[in-house]
Amino acid sequence: MEAMHELLVLSLACQLVWSQRCEKMRIMVPAYFDPSSNSQAWSSLNSAATTLPNRIVAIANPSNGPGSAAQSSYQNVITALQRQTGLVIGYVSTNYSNRASNLVQDDVDTWYRFYPTINGIFFDEVANTDGKQPYYQSLYNYVKSKNSSSLVVNNPGAPTLETYLFYNGSRVADVICIFESGVGGLSMTQSSWTSKYSRYNFYALFYNVTDVNVSSFDYGDVIDRAYQQNVGWVYVTNDSLPNPWDTIASYFSGEVDYIKNDNQC
Repeated sequence: MEAMHELLVLSLACQLVWSQRCEKMRIMVPAYFDPSSNSQAWSSLNSAATTLPNRIVAIANPSNGPGSAAQSSYQNVITALQRQTGLVIGYVSTNYSNRASNLVQDDVDTWYRFYPTINGIFFDEVANTDGKQPYYQSLYNYVKSKNSSSLVVNNPGAPTLETYLFYNGSRVADVICIFESGVGGLSMTQSSWTSKYSRYNFYALFYNVTDVNVSSFDYGDVIDRAYQQNVGWVYVTNDSLPNPWDTIASYFSGEVDYIKNDNQC
């Protein structure tokens, strides 16, 4: 199991330059819902991983991070999704680099202590202005020191600089979330520098998206827009603010099927 996950994460992280090879869309879900009270949402993720083998990642978030104690309900859903070839990574806030790096590292340590099979870390509230790259590169290296196959995802939720993917010739993130919004999905546009890289370096999050098949704004339209913009990771939901990630999209199974049948090579 560990070897299989290591090979999967390496396949996601090591593709540096975009080519004409087949690059099918993958799904990364902010799973900010408690498995003890919303087990059905986690079951939906397991079903998705069966439909899209090696193409599903869930971001676990018990309490704006790993919480103060390990929970068997989380270990159970982590194990279950991994058995279906999915990955689970843990949420950690950085407060746009304003949070002391030692406190961020403490959260990383806690994730790996509470849930030793966790597949990586999702850093949220990530800076995208010049000067903060060393802070995030240090965190990237710290996670990799826990497990070299860990997947590290950084979320500025907006376009960023190329140096937040590579800085001084080394990685800062395996994946960057370059869009997180409930509006403007059909006009989402990547920075020009991203065209040099595999789409699997880039992730987009769309919320408040209707499931009605209309030309103006439905989940298929925004998935297609993301694919056209060289994005390889996506999640679309009809959930909305204040927390659009507190349950699974009502049309999630349709979203999974759409991605399975669309964007084929």
